[in-house]
Amino acid sequence: MDFFTDSEKQILINSKNIIVAYSGGADSTLALLSVTENAKLKPKVSALHINHKKSSLSDSWEKHCKDFCKQLDIKFLSKEVEVKEQGQGFEAAARNERRIIFESFSKGSTIILGHHADDQIETILFRIFRGTAIKGLSGMSRVTKYKNVVLVRPLLHLSKKEILQALNKEKVNFIFDQSNEDDKYSRNYIRNQIVPLVRERWASIDKNVNRMTRIVSDQNFLYEQLLRDKMSVVIDDKNLSIEKLKKYSSFLRSEIIRLWLSDRSFAVPNERQMKEIEKSFFESRQDSNPVIKFNRDDEQNSAVILSKVNNFLIAEKSNE
Repeated sequence: MDFFTDSEKQILINSKNIIVAYSGGADSTLALLSVTENAKLKPKVSALHINHKKSSLSDSWEKHCKDFCKQLDIKFLSKEVEVKEQGQGFEAAARNERRIIFESFSKGSTIILGHHADDQIETILFRIFRGTAIKGLSGMSRVTKYKNVVLVRPLLHLSKKEILQALNKEKVNFIFDQSNEDDKYSRNYIRNQIVPLVRERWASIDKNVNRMTRIVSDQNFLYEQLLRDKMSVVIDDKNLSIEKLKKYSSFLRSEIIRLWLSDRSFAVPNERQMKEIEKSFFESRQDSNPVIKFNRDDEQNSAVILSKVNNFLIAEKSNE
């Protein structure tokens, strides 16, 4: 089975290191096999197992992963993390811990993730339920640049059923994490309760969602190019001219600020935070010097401090 597109193969060839996020489950097992079947890539492939210590079986899962990597003759890396929920839920907290580990890899590294077509449906529905903007409807991309590394999702075109069939055909063992059946976690609830009902009514949901994500991705690309044209008029070095921004509508202003912050890997303000920015920097007195600090609950990007200096909007990383 050919998992990678031609452009993705070129990314792997040019990569210094290829790290497969390997939990031992079905998805990550097939993701691992997708790169190790290439003899030329194999010497620079490592499997990364993150032990969240959330189960009494965590250590035995790690041993399974280590033994399987030994069988494949590839390097095995293990990281133990303590997941602190801090009001954001286990799923989000664990995801943040994984991001921190991904960021630790050197520039030129590629990380292979086992997300598949069913995950894409869950992601889209989860974002809709949380009130996503158009960009959120584009779902997960097959290739994403994240900090110093590149994330590649070679299984995004495959359903969970197809992944299981491929592993069973090759008689490959994998781990089953029973916590995936626990519907107290939002994504599990969507996967176990909602998607089966939707699929009963609309059997082609996988194909339709995949088509929608491609269309929305193209539309987002065009929209972003138009925003960049507008942003080029108001940006000076790394800062935004408040005076020039005031000539735009409040909506266009907010979209430019979000893009500007995203480009610099800062947290992107939600609707409530954007209203505060609008009030403080564009509706306040000319001689005021507001300062706003914010982050996002998912902590995907750095917390940011916004301030006004010489009538320019300045963004600086918050270390708190």
